[in-house]
Amino acid sequence: MKRLFTLAAMGALTAASLTASAQFTVDGMASAAEIGTGVGKYQLAGSYTGNHLDADRGLKSLYVGYTATTLNIMVVGSAESATAGAYRALILYLNTPARSGVPSAIALPGSTDPSSPLAHQPRLDQETDYGFRAVVGPNASDVYFSAVSYVTGTGAPAAGTDPYVGQGNKTGAVITSTTAVLTGTKFSYLNTASLAANTANTGFEIEIPLSQLNSTTTLGAGSRLDLFAAFIDSNGQFNYSDVIPQVAGRTTAFGSNPDFSTIAGTQSVGFVLGTGALATRNAVAKNLDFQVYPNPATATSTVAYTVPAGRQPVSLAVYNALGQRVRSLAGAEQSGPQQFALGSLPAGAYLVKLQVGEQLTSQKVVVQ
Repeated sequence: MKRLFTLAAMGALTAASLTASAQFTVDGMASAAEIGTGVGKYQLAGSYTGNHLDADRGLKSLYVGYTATTLNIMVVGSAESATAGAYRALILYLNTPARSGVPSAIALPGSTDPSSPLAHQPRLDQETDYGFRAVVGPNASDVYFSAVSYVTGTGAPAAGTDPYVGQGNKTGAVITSTTAVLTGTKFSYLNTASLAANTANTGFEIEIPLSQLNSTTTLGAGSRLDLFAAFIDSNGQFNYSDVIPQVAGRTTAFGSNPDFSTIAGTQSVGFVLGTGALATRNAVAKNLDFQVYPNPATATSTVAYTVPAGRQPVSLAVYNALGQRVRSLAGAEQSGPQQFALGSLPAGAYLVKLQVGEQLTSQKVVVQ
C-alpha cells in the first residue's frame, strides 16, 4: 500500500510538472488538443459570423492562451483572396498591462514604412501597444510578417516602428523575429483555400515571449489584455466587414482609417488570462446600472452607477476627444449606489469611463 501511494504521488507530481511546463506548438493552427482551460490551452476570445465581402475569405475566430514563458494568440481565418493575384492581410492589435501606448479613440501614428498594412491610422476602442500582421498572396511562399510598436517611454522604439520580420509560407513554417520589436516572437500561418474548408482552426499564430512584455507588472494568470483583429487589404484599407469583435448587422466595408471608438458597444475584446473574455461594455453598463443624465450634458448632469457585491476599487474619469483625462470623479473603494455631478465642461464630445474591479465600461457624452 505504501509503494502504491508513492507511485500515485509521483504520478501526480509528474502531471503537475507537465502542466506547469505546457507549451503550444506554433504551426498556424489551434488544434483540438490545444483548446481548453488553464496553462498551455487556447480559450475562445471572439468569433466572426457576419458577411464576407471577399467571397468565403476573412476572419473566423480569435483564441488567446499562455504558458509560464509565453503569450499565445491565434487569429483563425483564411486570408488568401478569392480575387486572382490579390494580396490580403490578417492583423491583430494588442494592449498589455502597465505599458503606455496609443490611447483609445486616438488615431494610430501609422508605420514608418508606407507600404506596410500597418501604415494606416484607425482609431481603436482600446489603448494599443502593439500591432501584428500576416500578408498573404496567391503563391505558396507569399506570406509576410511584421510587428509594430506603439509603446512610448524610455528604451522603447519610436511609436510606429514597424520592422519587417520575415517571409513564411502557407504550410505553417515558423519565423522568429530578430527585430527590436518583441525580439524572439514567433509567427506562423497555415492556409486554407476558403473559410468553408477551414475546419481545423488554422490561420495566423503568434507566440510572444513574456520576457518581452513584462515591465512593472508581471503578465500571467489574472492579467487583462485588450485585443482587436481584422481582415484587410494589403494596402491597409479596411475594405471588408470582418473584425473581431464583430459589429452586429454590418454588411459594408469600413474603408480608410475608420474610427471604431464611435461604434455602439465594445469594439475590443477584454480578455483575462486564465478566465476568458470579459462581458461587453453594454452588458457591463447594464450590470452596473451605469448612466449619465441628462445627455446632451449640462452643468447639472449626473453620473450614476451601482457597485455590486460589496466594496470594490472604482475609477471614474472623463476624457476629451484627444484621449486626455480632463476630470477624475472617483478613485477609491466603494460599495452600493453612487452618484457624482459631471460639472461644467467646455462644449464638445467626451467619454466617461467607469471601471469597477475588472469590469470596464464607458459612455459618450456631448456637451452643447
